[in-house]
Amino acid sequence: MSQEYDAKINLHLDINHGLDRVTELVQTRLIECGWRDQVRLACRKAITENEKHIPTVDELIATVTPKARSMVPDSVKRELLHELESILINVDKFGYSKSF
Repeated sequence: MSQEYDAKINLHLDINHGLDRVTELVQTRLIECGWRDQVRLACRKAITENEKHIPTVDELIATVTPKARSMVPDSVKRELLHELESILINVDKFGYSKSF
């Protein structure tokens, strides 16, 4: 992508609060499908598995992140992809001033 196109997308997202909406959409869907609770349980399991060594936050993140990513439902991924495609289509069609 060109820097001009990147700038156009960023401007579109800023003006229309697109990034906030996409972030809120993903957070809402992950909570609704129970992903957040599953990740919380995976963290607890990782902490309690080894009683001799309590993992640091960085170790916990390194352990749980791959599992958490694989647990994101395909429906959430598809919805996010569709939303991002809509944003890009609107940037191409209307520039940065139209809402999506």
